[in-house]
Amino acid sequence: MLVKIFDLISTIIQSVLFVWVCNNIASKENKINKLKEVILILILFINSFIFSYMDINTPYANVIMIVIALTTIILFYRKSMVDGLLGFGLTHIFFTMISYFIMTIYKNVAINTSFGFSTDVYIVLFIYVPAFICYLYIYMIRKYLFNLIITIKSYKLSLTPVLLLNYVLILGDTFRSYWHTEGMEFSYKNTFYTVAFITFIFTILYFAKIRDKAREVEMLNAALNEKMVELKKIKHDYGSEISSLYGLYQMGKVDKIGGMLKDIVNRYQGLNTAVKVTIGATPMVSSILDMAVSKGIDVIVNDDGDYENLNISDNDLLKLLSNIIKNSIEALNTNENKIIKFKSYNSYDGITITIMNNGPEIPPSVINNMFNPGFSTKENITGDRGYGLNIVKEIINKCNGKIFVDSNKDWTQFKIEIPNKVH
Repeated sequence: MLVKIFDLISTIIQSVLFVWVCNNIASKENKINKLKEVILILILFINSFIFSYMDINTPYANVIMIVIALTTIILFYRKSMVDGLLGFGLTHIFFTMISYFIMTIYKNVAINTSFGFSTDVYIVLFIYVPAFICYLYIYMIRKYLFNLIITIKSYKLSLTPVLLLNYVLILGDTFRSYWHTEGMEFSYKNTFYTVAFITFIFTILYFAKIRDKAREVEMLNAALNEKMVELKKIKHDYGSEISSLYGLYQMGKVDKIGGMLKDIVNRYQGLNTAVKVTIGATPMVSSILDMAVSKGIDVIVNDDGDYENLNISDNDLLKLLSNIIKNSIEALNTNENKIIKFKSYNSYDGITITIMNNGPEIPPSVINNMFNPGFSTKENITGDRGYGLNIVKEIINKCNGKIFVDSNKDWTQFKIEIPNKVH
């Protein structure tokens, strides 16, 4: 009886955690309301209760139970099924690993230790209590857990690989049920679960990065096609103007040729060949990056972040981003193929912004000092250089945010984390 009570409590907690994780990583428009949360928790609990206490042959019952749970979550998060799939998949693998390690300890250590307790008390002390502690720990590290999942999701995952990975997890959990009944060496089990978890994370990231790169290439190709059309029009206009010049020459109107040539030169000198590719860019972000486009720098923008509830004023955010973009523009002075990438996405408690440029690598000694007032690697005769990034650091400190700089021979990245307002 005691074990059944704790098992019911554990089932309720697991049902709540599934929904809690899914809803916390879901995009703003895909979050479900409190009533739907309760209904989804109830459905997951009933599903688990039926297959746990009905006389259904295992391990197939376990597979059916998980498939029903996964399908239900997909239906509730159908606006963006990746949210539900990621939340379900990672939560499920946490539960699987927790169950495996606790059961391993129970079978190999606790069951061979005599404290004079009954079997039910043993099970509660060495299985359910450690499990509840693990659930509590998941709650305590929720910020890191959610940020990990949201970061993975920010790569714009496609539905197919995430769905396939979830069903691979179901298969793995079926093996776990089989091993508990048939037995397997501890080292083999340990290796399998560790490799499975690492493979799950890295496979998702691998597919995500490939999709992200492919999406960038696709957008750049579309933008380049538009530029090609624009250049073809210019070529057509250029041909017409040459014909006009030749006509003026034949008519002997040499005085008009000079003025016409001047207009042609001025017009084509101002021609900008830079490409700007944007997804959902806010007016503020778009206007800041226009500064880079005007300098002939190709810009790729993926602006998915929500700026509404941030612990920073619009004016400070404008100054922060402008100074980093200006710094990136200066860093690209010597480059032929100039690119700036801007990306924003929501984190668990705020927003994350990354600004990348393909300028020269910044040495670690410079990175360590670049936010100091007056520090500049360029000639500073007037003494008015080296304050842009110092302003950035002051704004970051003011809003309790964080900024990280990473640089290599290919890319320099500024990563900015800005928290939401505390209510």
